[in-house]
Amino acid sequence: MKSISTKLTKTRILFILLTISVMVMIFFFSSENSSDSSNTSGNVVRMILKAFVRNFDDFPTAKQLSMIKSAQHIVRKLAHFTIYAVLGFCVSFSFGKRKFLSRQTLESLMVGFIYAVSDELHQSHVPGRSCEFKDVMIDTSGTMTGIFVSFVMIAVIHYLSKRVHKPKIEER
Repeated sequence: MKSISTKLTKTRILFILLTISVMVMIFFFSSENSSDSSNTSGNVVRMILKAFVRNFDDFPTAKQLSMIKSAQHIVRKLAHFTIYAVLGFCVSFSFGKRKFLSRQTLESLMVGFIYAVSDELHQSHVPGRSCEFKDVMIDTSGTMTGIFVSFVMIAVIHYLSKRVHKPKIEER
């Protein structure tokens, strides 16, 4: 009989498919040339600033563009971190039930790291984009965070399921 960690359950299949979907999404984002990528992140930053900066639309265009440019770098790096956190979360669940300090957890992290390296190499062939080790580290940190969040979620689910299924002590 196979152990629980090697069974290909419906949940694991779902997370394998989600992992592939996230990887495809990352690939397409990385395929944008620098101009398109800047426009995409600029539009996201503009929406964020409109939501959080009072009367943003009333500012002069030059000030709006300056604020967008200042925030854009942070938003782009946060986007790297976040999408790889989602990847780490999905990859982690793809490996099934296991301990935190295990070979499968290390393999989950390696999947994220190797994909981050391949993503940066891919970007080096896209006009105006570059290959940066700093981004690999940001991506890998995101992967590690996603893996950690998956373990927290598993612990919470385990705790709640034990509470629900806990035998009730009869009152005398």
